[in-house]
Amino acid sequence: MDGSNAALCSWMTASVNLIRAGYAVYQGREWRRTAITFDDLFLADPKLCQDNFDPYLEHFFGIEGIDLRESDLDRLSSYYREMQEYLAINDAIGQAASGDIILYDGSFEIFEPMRGVLDAIFSRAREKEVALLAVAKSSSLSWGDEITLPFVQHTGLAGNRIRPGEAWYLSLKDKNVDAGQGKWGGETYIVSFCKESEQAFRVDVPAFLSRNMGSILSNLADHCCSAECLGYPHALFRAHRDIRITEQEAASARERLIARLLETGMTHSEIKMLMQDFHDILEMKSRF
Repeated sequence: MDGSNAALCSWMTASVNLIRAGYAVYQGREWRRTAITFDDLFLADPKLCQDNFDPYLEHFFGIEGIDLRESDLDRLSSYYREMQEYLAINDAIGQAASGDIILYDGSFEIFEPMRGVLDAIFSRAREKEVALLAVAKSSSLSWGDEITLPFVQHTGLAGNRIRPGEAWYLSLKDKNVDAGQGKWGGETYIVSFCKESEQAFRVDVPAFLSRNMGSILSNLADHCCSAECLGYPHALFRAHRDIRITEQEAASARERLIARLLETGMTHSEIKMLMQDFHDILEMKSRF
């Protein structure tokens, strides 16, 4: 499960982004298909944001709106991408069978407005008896008194020295670590998936899975030793490669947006004035 976000143009009051979300389906080590659940433009405009969010939230999760009034444009775009990722998770849960594992590229430690969505997703995963895990490629977990130290990297170094040549995991429950906002209804682990790799990752899971983490991670470890992404779940690697928005795709989407604006009667100079970032002028870059 993954998502991607590319800014096409931005001004002080609104911005336009290309957003994509979806997931890759595997049976054992065999890729079956990649499902794109959303691939469209999003206009981040504080005056329109409720109309963009509320229909999805109410229809799919039974949530009657969230407060986004204090959110800046970048945050609105991030929220919208996250919502589309959660809709992709919801779709995957609906098609999953008991015992399946669903992996999300990211963390479940999210900002307050979206936590009601997570509660609904966790409840559905529990009803379907599906293991839902969030695997973060980077993490803000930290520790240290005099200087803020990256916790995942230090734990990975220590774990590989204590258990060399082995896959391992560590629960952070009751550990002295700055876990950020917390209170998202689950537990966090540091996991080294593959004995041949020195990489360790933050893994978030709903609380109902805590008793079964040993067996879940053991099953998952069998699918994390691909030479393409040693130590990382290959399904997430495939999802990232299939769903990411490339620079060429973003440029093409920007050209299509310009064409649509021209059709409304705007001139090239008006569009350039609207979409040009003055930083690009200072850096002697041009998107037009």
